Amino acid sequence: MNEVKLFEKNRTQIKEIFELDDSSIDMLAFEASRIEVLSKIIKYPFLTHGLLALLSNIIYSIKGLKRNLRISNGDFVFISCPDSVFRTKTIDLIAGGLNYCLIYLPNFHINAALKYHKYFKSKGIKTFFPTIHLSYVLKAHRKVRSFTQIMDGFDKSIDCVKMLFVLSHYAIYDEVVKTYMNQIKDFKGKWVLEHDKYYFLASVIDLHKERKACTMLQHGVFFRVSANYIPLFCDRVLCCSEREKRIYIENGVDASRITVFGAPLQTLQLSQENRVSCNEQYDLLLLMTEVKDINKEIMQKVLFHVKKEYNNVLVRMRPRSRINDENMLSEALQGMTISPAGTTISNDIIRCRKVISFSEDANVEVVKFNKPFVYIWTEGERDLESMGNCGTEDNFEKEIRKLMTQDNYSTFGSDKYKEILGENDVRELRKNFHNYINTYPI
Repeated sequence: MNEVKLFEKNRTQIKEIFELDDSSIDMLAFEASRIEVLSKIIKYPFLTHGLLALLSNIIYSIKGLKRNLRISNGDFVFISCPDSVFRTKTIDLIAGGLNYCLIYLPNFHINAALKYHKYFKSKGIKTFFPTIHLSYVLKAHRKVRSFTQIMDGFDKSIDCVKMLFVLSHYAIYDEVVKTYMNQIKDFKGKWVLEHDKYYFLASVIDLHKERKACTMLQHGVFFRVSANYIPLFCDRVLCCSEREKRIYIENGVDASRITVFGAPLQTLQLSQENRVSCNEQYDLLLLMTEVKDINKEIMQKVLFHVKKEYNNVLVRMRPRSRINDENMLSEALQGMTISPAGTTISNDIIRCRKVISFSEDANVEVVKFNKPFVYIWTEGERDLESMGNCGTEDNFEKEIRKLMTQDNYSTFGSDKYKEILGENDVRELRKNFHNYINTYPI
């Protein structure tokens, strides 16, 4: 947590250079503490975002993506980012009938932005894609350079790199947000944000500066007792279940800021996919998650154990990190059947009798299909009591053996499902969302 200490030591300097209040500085410090890997984007924020500015402005212009906002009225604005799994295409399932528009903040998923543009254009939904300009990057660079000249503790340490990245990223996106907010300064509706990562901090901070309330709509479930969503930066959150509401409250969030909404966008998308009808072709499905240093060893152990003890097994890799994950687990995956890229998670689940899952979000779908499963707990604290049977490095062989020999292993009834994972009926979710938008004060 040395990043947080650095922010604390330099609180006065940050206020002076970046014009932020204490709560905004706390947000940035928290986000810096969450960074796990020093990617090129983090090491070279101005170079990479300068490149993003050039590419996105050229490509968006050629492809006809609307970059300038033109709205004056409506029920709400929905702020998100393009993503490779096409998560937020489901927004119209719950917002249909309301007057709204979508704003997709710029990031490096340019191809995803093009897909979103094509999809929502076909639906007749107003969608905007504001871009970074080189002038924003240069202005942010000047701010960060000025800060480093008066910073206490400036060096080339990892903690310092994380801190400067978050400040750089904020300064760049602050310019993006101020530009689009100025374009729609007369808008009187509500503001809803889909994500919790640092891309959205500038939006939250600038909305607060303008004294505009904002709501976070969760895109996925969580089981961390000290969850990444906490502290809550938005004024309110639409969380998934009573279980999650308890986690927020236990971590100091006022209950009045929490509304239990139901299954989030990510699982809502999965629930609406066209599912093929087929027989169970495999005895066991392994649902993998992103491979990191902290979970690589146990994932390898489970794969080797399953490969040795069981036949007729299907492995599903996490789509977003598939290439890297397959490389990191190449030896353990050798000889195993891997689901082809592009196959939906729903269709993989229905082809298998039982499931071993490393993924929290995927558990929602597994339970929905009433498939017996064991959740392999790989890192951090978890609200494990809510997940039925769990395996760890110490007992996974025993739990997998129980899974494969018992017919009714770790399944939930509908009431338990709602308590743990949230309402999943689209009609109820739409009613909940419309009621929130129409009744919650701006």
